[in-house]
Amino acid sequence: MKKGVKILIYTAVIYVILLVLLVAAESADPSASIRTVWDAVWFSLITMTTVGYGDLSPVTPLGRVLGLVFALCSIGILTALIGIGLQLIAGQFVPSMRLRFGRKRPWYVFSAENEDAASLAEDLRRQEKNALFLFPSGGKKQVAGLDVIRTEPDTERLIRLRGGSKNGISLFFMDDDPWKNYAEAQKQTGYGIPVYCMTDAPDDNPADGLHLFSRTEALGRSYWKEHPLLTSERCVLLVGCGPSGCALLERALLTNVFEPGRSVEYHVFRDTQGFDRLHPRLVRALASDEDADSLFLHTEGWMEDEDLLAQADRIIFCLEEDSDNLEAYEKLRTWLPTAAHVHVRLTEAIPSLASFGSRREIITAEYVMKDALNRRAAALNDIYNANAPGGSDWEALSWFLRQSNIAVADHLAVKIRILLRDESIREVTQENCRRAYERYLAASPEEKELLKELEHRRWMRFHWMYNWRQAPARDNEKRRHPLLIPYRQLAQAEKDKDGYAWEMLGKLAEHP
Repeated sequence: MKKGVKILIYTAVIYVILLVLLVAAESADPSASIRTVWDAVWFSLITMTTVGYGDLSPVTPLGRVLGLVFALCSIGILTALIGIGLQLIAGQFVPSMRLRFGRKRPWYVFSAENEDAASLAEDLRRQEKNALFLFPSGGKKQVAGLDVIRTEPDTERLIRLRGGSKNGISLFFMDDDPWKNYAEAQKQTGYGIPVYCMTDAPDDNPADGLHLFSRTEALGRSYWKEHPLLTSERCVLLVGCGPSGCALLERALLTNVFEPGRSVEYHVFRDTQGFDRLHPRLVRALASDEDADSLFLHTEGWMEDEDLLAQADRIIFCLEEDSDNLEAYEKLRTWLPTAAHVHVRLTEAIPSLASFGSRREIITAEYVMKDALNRRAAALNDIYNANAPGGSDWEALSWFLRQSNIAVADHLAVKIRILLRDESIREVTQENCRRAYERYLAASPEEKELLKELEHRRWMRFHWMYNWRQAPARDNEKRRHPLLIPYRQLAQAEKDKDGYAWEMLGKLAEHP
């Protein structure tokens, strides 16, 4: 039973008891004017509302005490009425009026007001100066400003306040419980409004308008964009392979696929996520000669192999707790010799430390809404369909095929850096694509063949990540594909398809 209902029931019971006592006390006195229950009800209501006609009044000592109780209750009733009025004005009327006057401004509606939601709101505020930010009433306030409105996030009511228009409303489900977010977000997909949901749940058949994102996915994508591997970095140590470290490693293996002759060793410590059980096919490929790179999952402590620490070019501390990462970093710097670049995951950045993964870095519009990435991935799909008719539109693609296109989009920056031999490039722009494509056109046939081989390795690694296997015939349900074979064994037509990924740079240079 809800707390408010219980209070109402208790109040009614106490009121009835007071009425019965008043009638019992007064009816024993012949001169009393209050002799029935209805007399007591009338007297109590007139007293508590401060009207006080004086036609009825208690004459017995107990009756007068009870009358005093009713009189004192009038103060509580008046206070409650004022409180309810103010609550209605501040909680419903004022927000409603502000929304009506701001109906032409973008509305970003959040299901919760926590640190993640506050980080995203601040990033959206920097990009959209005219927006309004709606948070639920009550709870700890994390975001302040004249552009903040606290009201109950009823979607139908918001549409009415916007004059029936759905344009300009975006919903964000960012509660601490990811499955609650997913369940609530699913309920809102029928309104034709963009819905962004923070969850780790994959959705092979997402409802229209539903966009899923996760903190760990944003972490991995953000890290390798801002800290790409340099040509000189051939040995990477990852300390901490829980949810965050696992996402970081997955994104590394999908993105850091380089030209033949350039290989990377990954050494992973504290694999609490069971990376080898999640991706057994990929782990086996990286342990054999099927892939140029290598992956080693260590069971010993990360401090036990001094030779490996001395050999490392990059050390990444990605344990789940900031305190553990700082402790590991302190031990490394205090006791162990290394010339490696050291990066430390921290939810709150420390300026003097090469840290990554703060909320300000990963809970942003770029990684939550993924508009630029999805547009680029959709453009790549359109370009591919133009070269290979019979494909599906972006909206019709399954979750897996969307992820495949997104992986291609993620690798574009690597392709551009390879072609332009410029490791400072971070962004995929039309100008960068144009310059890279010109360099590709000028490449020799032998160079182009090596680039095609690179793309085939990247494609195979993506499928290995999701545990696809080689088989004579393709079977999507069983994750079987005939082209999961070395590049040299491909037919020429299939090799030419691997060239599409490089030809796409020219198309992207023309794509708005």
